[in-house]
Amino acid sequence: MRHLISIALPVLLTACAYNSPYPKPNMPVRNEWTVADRNVTHGNERNLPYIAWWQGFNDPTLNHLIACGMIYNNSVNMSKGHIEAAEGELKKVKLQWIPDIDFLLGYSKNPATGFPGFLALFVPSYTMNIFSQIKEQKKAVYELAAAKAEDDALKLTIISQIAASYFTYQAEQEHKKLLQKLAKDLSQLADISTKTYKDGLSSDIDTLTLYSQVNLIHGEQEVIERNIVVSGNALRYLINQNPGAIKTRQTFLHLNNHYLIPGSLPLTVLENRPDMQMAENRLRASNEAIGLAASKLLPTVHLDLIMGPVAGDSRYDLPKNMVYFNDQLLKIPALKMSVLGEIAKARGLDKVSYFNYIDTLQKALRDTTNAFSANERLTNKFKHTQAAQRHLAKSYQLNNRLYERGIQNYMDTLKSKIALDRINIDLNQDKLQQLITMVNLYQELAGGYKADINPHVVMKVK
Repeated sequence: MRHLISIALPVLLTACAYNSPYPKPNMPVRNEWTVADRNVTHGNERNLPYIAWWQGFNDPTLNHLIACGMIYNNSVNMSKGHIEAAEGELKKVKLQWIPDIDFLLGYSKNPATGFPGFLALFVPSYTMNIFSQIKEQKKAVYELAAAKAEDDALKLTIISQIAASYFTYQAEQEHKKLLQKLAKDLSQLADISTKTYKDGLSSDIDTLTLYSQVNLIHGEQEVIERNIVVSGNALRYLINQNPGAIKTRQTFLHLNNHYLIPGSLPLTVLENRPDMQMAENRLRASNEAIGLAASKLLPTVHLDLIMGPVAGDSRYDLPKNMVYFNDQLLKIPALKMSVLGEIAKARGLDKVSYFNYIDTLQKALRDTTNAFSANERLTNKFKHTQAAQRHLAKSYQLNNRLYERGIQNYMDTLKSKIALDRINIDLNQDKLQQLITMVNLYQELAGGYKADINPHVVMKVK
């Protein structure tokens, strides 16, 4: 033990000289947003990653799809494999503290070992650069943390993709119905215009224009059919299922989109975001890699013990004579210039990680601010369109009453209904845009990626 201490102590003292602290970037962040969003409840919501925000829409199909995505999505399962690999690497490094043990059985006439002949030897050995082991273990810890953060970031993305694809699928289904209604009303108005033209009461210009609009709507319906297929297949891909339709229980028209989003302050958002956690852990790992490269300039301790029976004098007899010897060696690098290149490389990669951290932080603040602005503005746009829709709906009701009383002709009433059909289509699209901004905002606020999955929902999936 005395020999081991006398060898290890200089190594530890030398290692301390190479130990550099983690250079956390000093990036000043104002703890307030530069844009206002009246649809967000301001506060310091640290539990946002655990909130299953999509359940606020009260749509069983959406809950079912997201639960399936968290279990069956291929990218999520591949990410779990990356975590297992990182855990295995950390386990390997930790077990390097334990000496290796070999058992030699055979024949040797090596003069350096005294012509042992037949032998059966027990050989424990221990080779360790202590500083290198410490640095390698810390690096593996941070790489595992980065892998877990990357998994969280992927879950956050999958949740957002499923929600956005589902809302798009529902909106296009509703869009299809609204266009069918508009095409029907335009066709009816065109037929009436044709009759007035034949009666010599009008020209055929209006009739041709109306039929042209009907043809354009039929063409737009083809695009919508394609969008329904694409968004449906996107959903099924995200839950690891073959292409096909999606069975829904709730229509897009009745989907709730009127509730406040629990917001967070900038510092809390940065703390919750998995991409920031991933960038920081990668920076820490790259910093440890500098020390790991420098450790090759430090001494390495080698201890071994060989004991067991040998035949002796290169004899083929059964081994009977016991041998016992050990080594206590300190390998000191005298000239190893290539390590300087490895240190320079590690420092370069550390610089990449350093600026990647800063870039990730700036993108996080930029994207979250943009998401607040988009949610505020497109929600306001939806409200304005909704108010306009109410005005046109009331106008149509008044026109229809006039027609029922014989005060107004049916063509003017039908034109009022067509105007209502058109704004209903606009309202449908504005609602979709508003919901997409809501999904994006939740993604930027890092909401829901740690939420519990209901096992009863997942068990229904085949």
